[in-house]
Amino acid sequence: MSERTSVWRALCIAAIALPLVSAVAPVHTDSIRVYVSGLGNDSNASTTCPRTNPCRTLATAYTVVQSGGEIVALDPADYGPVTVAEPLSILGVEGAEIGVATGGTGITINAGAGDRIVVSHFIVSGAGATNAKGIALNSGQLTLTHSTVKNLSVGLSVSSAKADVVDTDFIGNTTGIQTNGVGVPYNSSIGAYMVNKPPYTTLVRIAWGSNVNSATAFNENNPTSTGGEPSATIWILALSNVSSAMTNNVAGYTTLMSTSGTGATAANLGPQMYFLGQAPN
Repeated sequence: MSERTSVWRALCIAAIALPLVSAVAPVHTDSIRVYVSGLGNDSNASTTCPRTNPCRTLATAYTVVQSGGEIVALDPADYGPVTVAEPLSILGVEGAEIGVATGGTGITINAGAGDRIVVSHFIVSGAGATNAKGIALNSGQLTLTHSTVKNLSVGLSVSSAKADVVDTDFIGNTTGIQTNGVGVPYNSSIGAYMVNKPPYTTLVRIAWGSNVNSATAFNENNPTSTGGEPSATIWILALSNVSSAMTNNVAGYTTLMSTSGTGATAANLGPQMYFLGQAPN
């Protein structure tokens, strides 16, 4: 066999083999669980932020997590703001924080109506910032647990969506919790809210935790009015039928509840109570 023939045969074999090598190359896919750390690096998104090589920020980790997956913070650090548009759990540790800059929002949620978002064990803080919002739930369903939301213009904003707030503290905000939309209507003929006639557009259900030292603890914006009273969007779990049995500690406010916009009246002086097994849906 001539030298020229041998070279040509070698080139042909190499050309055939190349597609085979490509076919077995690893394929990048999003992960069900991704990690962030104060010592992480966002360049690790190329390997989907595994525990051994975590990313640095929530925003970058979000780009490689599967819908319905988890972003897990490994240690105390400021992980920056994030915008969420699909089901997700954001799970922190003691000292894990989302710092909010002036004019910014810590967590923005623009998910589908049936999408569930969980935020747990995070501090959302606007210390030193103005016109800052902690969490803006614009669509979707939020469960906020074991967290602290503090020093913000608005701690939690819920617009035509539903949120459950469990064992979470709102501290030193201008407005602790604000809703925008129609909640549970009032029935003047029986003198009560119609908690057994769901669904309702806008709801915040609160159990345990606190709302302390906010200028306004709660604000209901555009609740509309039925029976001469605004609909009720903010509800606190109570252990019996007296206000002192509410499980959420609300103290140090200038105004307990304000209403504004369409349907606003002075009649709704505070959050409504719900009982175990009787939460509005």
